Amino acid sequence: DFFFSGDISSQYITGLLFALPLLEEDSRILLTSPLQSKGYVEMTLQLLKQFGIRILPLENGWQVFGRQNYCPPKQLTAQGDWSNAAFWLCAGAISKTSASIRVTGMDIDSLQGDREVCQILQRMGAKMNIASDFIEVFPSQLHGTTIDAAQIPDIIPILSVAAAAAQGQTTIVNAGRLRIKESDRLHAICHNLTTLGAQVTEGTDSLVVCGTGSLNGGTVDSFNDHRISMSMAVASLLCEQPVTILDPMCVNKSYPDFFEQFERLGGSVRFSG
Repeated sequence: DFFFSGDISSQYITGLLFALPLLEEDSRILLTSPLQSKGYVEMTLQLLKQFGIRILPLENGWQVFGRQNYCPPKQLTAQGDWSNAAFWLCAGAISKTSASIRVTGMDIDSLQGDREVCQILQRMGAKMNIASDFIEVFPSQLHGTTIDAAQIPDIIPILSVAAAAAQGQTTIVNAGRLRIKESDRLHAICHNLTTLGAQVTEGTDSLVVCGTGSLNGGTVDSFNDHRISMSMAVASLLCEQPVTILDPMCVNKSYPDFFEQFERLGGSVRFSG
């Protein structure tokens, strides 16, 4: 048996789900607390089923049968990445230079939890056109809302930027796991947005952003975290003065050509380190 806390990282569970079917004996993964980032585990289970792997759900985990073989299907299509799409969707809602931003290749019915970015932006007042083969977002007057980070920790950095663009208060709750990502993202978000001129209060597992619609500019730190670096680039769209990002190329972890694409939006970003 393998015991895991469900509120640390779904990546550990995913790794075991891939490996355990190859063992000689059956195994169980048992959760000691409610599962967060549930959608990513469901994606893993869906993919394993396509490869002929049999896993039995339990009340608090999964039974994984050993001595199995992976049987690859003839064709697989990789889904578009909602975590990265969120940067462009938020940029489209807050941009002062683009008429709209259109993102293609996204499955609105995906199991990825980060697809919720559309619902959150719409709740904040974003004007969106969601079609079968694209999502288009228009510059919008946003307003504050409450965001539950439990299932969507990876898009909280960029949603915090959208909150800074909005009028009124946005409260982000159940966000404690952001402290154990590539950086302490709650601290990184609060530090950087405050540096740029936003009003942000950092709690133990929460953030409160009092949006003003615009920011000043300045020098921010990527904290060697790809999502912080990309979020600060998008934040430059709100700034009156240029934004300098320290050590920005940590974006290579997930999106190597992000800054090449970002240049098209007209934000003023400088690099250091």
